[in-house]
Amino acid sequence: MSGSDTAELPILDGPDMVRSKILIAARQDVAVNGIVSILESSDNSCRVSCVEPGGSCMQTLSTTAPDILLIHSSVVPEPVGEFIRGILGKFPDVRILLFGSGMSDDSLFVAVSAGIYGYINERMHGEHLTHAVRCVERGEYWVERHIMERFFSTGCINTSIRDSVQKLGQRLSRREAQVLVLIMQGLLTRDIAGQLCLSSQGVKAHITNLFRKFDVKNRAQLILSVFEEVSPVGSISGMLRAGLKQ
Repeated sequence: MSGSDTAELPILDGPDMVRSKILIAARQDVAVNGIVSILESSDNSCRVSCVEPGGSCMQTLSTTAPDILLIHSSVVPEPVGEFIRGILGKFPDVRILLFGSGMSDDSLFVAVSAGIYGYINERMHGEHLTHAVRCVERGEYWVERHIMERFFSTGCINTSIRDSVQKLGQRLSRREAQVLVLIMQGLLTRDIAGQLCLSSQGVKAHITNLFRKFDVKNRAQLILSVFEEVSPVGSISGMLRAGLKQ
């Protein structure tokens, strides 16, 4: 983020209505103007300003002191992680959301690891956009599940997942809890069987029991149900944040 012109966009009157200050770093076009309009007209209104990427961008960030920084993916330079860490090094309290389209999974994984709160596809409809911003306001992440699963597979938050599963208490047997932890880490049935010294049929029986206890039909539904139950506040963001600090 390094055009020099800053365009302050209209804000809604009434300080009681202002929920967050949002700065958008992007080249202004119809899509960006649409995002601004959606955010400003939402029930919990935001104060929104927009800056063209260029030399004055960091200065605007400093003077605006936004709660949330929305950066269009097209203006994010490589290396992505170094760019994100550079911003957070100077402005550690700002919550960064990338938006746009076509950003690779590898780049998103690196960006989340570096400290962003998520990624919004610019084709997302208004309700999803405002929901994403509200989640970030609460300190939660807005990250697609397949990206989050990479953190499980790399071991970033396995300990937190394991500890949280214990909150399910007597609903699960010891083996069911063990199988569930490994499902949450993305392991296949045969891999779970190998780790727990069980037969594949034995693992499938435990998975069937888990589906019944959580009233779900597949692994994706099971993972979502567990997330909602063990982390009702802040979704899994606390687990992810703790994992990234390890």
